[in-house]
Amino acid sequence: MNKAVESSLPQMHIALICPFSAGPARGNITTVQRIADHLQYADCRITTINLDTTGVEERHSLLEQARPQLLHAFHAYHAGPTARLVSRSLQIPYMITITGSDLFDSNVCDASETKLAIVEADAITCFDALVARKLSKIYPQITDRLSVILQGVAPLPLNEPFARAEGEFLILLPAALRPVKGVTDAIEALAPLAGEFPALRLLVAGGAIDRNYADRVHEIAEATPWVKLLGDVPHHQMGALFAAADLVLNTSIFEGGMANALLEAMAMGKPVLASDVLGNRSLVRHGETGWLYSCDDELRTLVRLMLGNAGCGTDIAAAGRSYVQQYCSPRAEAESYVAVYRRLIG
Repeated sequence: MNKAVESSLPQMHIALICPFSAGPARGNITTVQRIADHLQYADCRITTINLDTTGVEERHSLLEQARPQLLHAFHAYHAGPTARLVSRSLQIPYMITITGSDLFDSNVCDASETKLAIVEADAITCFDALVARKLSKIYPQITDRLSVILQGVAPLPLNEPFARAEGEFLILLPAALRPVKGVTDAIEALAPLAGEFPALRLLVAGGAIDRNYADRVHEIAEATPWVKLLGDVPHHQMGALFAAADLVLNTSIFEGGMANALLEAMAMGKPVLASDVLGNRSLVRHGETGWLYSCDDELRTLVRLMLGNAGCGTDIAAAGRSYVQQYCSPRAEAESYVAVYRRLIG
């Protein structure tokens, strides 16, 4: 946006509706924090409403004080219904950003509250054109209100280095412990390689979201010496983990767009290997900016390639870093949201 034009426009008051702010790290938390930070430099005054730590009365009080002109909900199921009801009460528009399970998890996306929130939203945004295409097929009536805004990535600090043994090959899997992240699948797929290559280590960084699934992961890890569970790692400490990793893995069953962990890994010049699902395809171009796999055999083949020649990921890592530097600017991300806000507010 032109600086002269930007400075002459009135500041907008936006309320971000965030489903999660506490507990184990999630992509939604990282996304909302990043966007909120950069919107403040783009003619926006931001109020963040965290649904997991506020009650209805407290939210109402916060919004009465803030008097926002627009509500921006992240996740159609967890935040969309609240934004819809509040927008009707305050007589202001609302928009929804689709983040993942609100489109791919049938228990969530088939809920009547999800459908109603999407259909009645004044605007919908997705992180990826392929995801937007899928959404418009399900809800053709929202096509003219649907837009794609690529995610940005902010640099991570490098704090105290992560200690690693000499000669180890570290695979980092940043994933909260819940079924959609495919952590048990990753361990099972890599097990034959661990027997073949004693240097292989898998680090899993993420807290427990699904307790039953987390218990299963812990049970498997206790019997698997080459797997180390790091628990919930604060976001500001992830930079050291990425720096130590030889390869960053994503084994998600679905992704709603560009996974923050993959963005951050690529920004730090690390090679990435990701499941070949819709959201991952928007960021990882197989053999160019990273690798995609469709089955366990393909995963093992690609990891074996790096184990046999650690330098083979150098060019791909450089290409991935160049890609996110060119297309994933958090400033450009914020300005794209500002353009949607101004259109809705008028």
